[in-house]
Amino acid sequence: MAAKKITTNTLAELLKRVPPNQMKQFEAFRAKTLEYNNRVNQYPDKLPTIDWEYYRNNVQEGKIKMVEQFQIKYEELKHVFSSRHKVLDHAKYYVELKKLTAQVQEEVKRFIEDSINRIRIYEDEMRRIKGLRYENMTLEQFVEEREDIAKFIPGQGKALFWPHNAEEQLQEAMKLDVKDGGDGDKSKEKPEI
Repeated sequence: MAAKKITTNTLAELLKRVPPNQMKQFEAFRAKTLEYNNRVNQYPDKLPTIDWEYYRNNVQEGKIKMVEQFQIKYEELKHVFSSRHKVLDHAKYYVELKKLTAQVQEEVKRFIEDSINRIRIYEDEMRRIKGLRYENMTLEQFVEEREDIAKFIPGQGKALFWPHNAEEQLQEAMKLDVKDGGDGDKSKEKPEI
């Protein structure tokens, strides 16, 4: 009964500190806590007492030693149960927690460094792009400046650069479907690259 009272008081104190947007999580936690307490409280606070004299008097002569051994083990169990919090070594859990915390902090530090490097790369690319004067460029100048995206400009089988022959085109443009070099003469073939 004391555990139930303590839990109710503790939950009431926690309820005062829970923000409104976390009430659903708190209600789930509260339900689990109360269900656990109900399961624990259905058992008595102390282990049941056993009448050892009754067993010693009513067992066979050869089994009396077994009853005495059982009595010793049962009393040890009572002692272990009553002092279970003293027996547990909580320090090892703190050591594991510290190791895990250090590992997570190292991962976070690496992620931050990688993110800063990516941000620098993106900022450099933004400065480069902002420095370009796209409104004054021709298509040929744009493709020369941005060879990385030249393959995405639809050539539709036409040469991109003047003079419209295969020798003057970029390698990416040559991969497009340029059959006649762009000057309309079907007899010319693409040069071997």
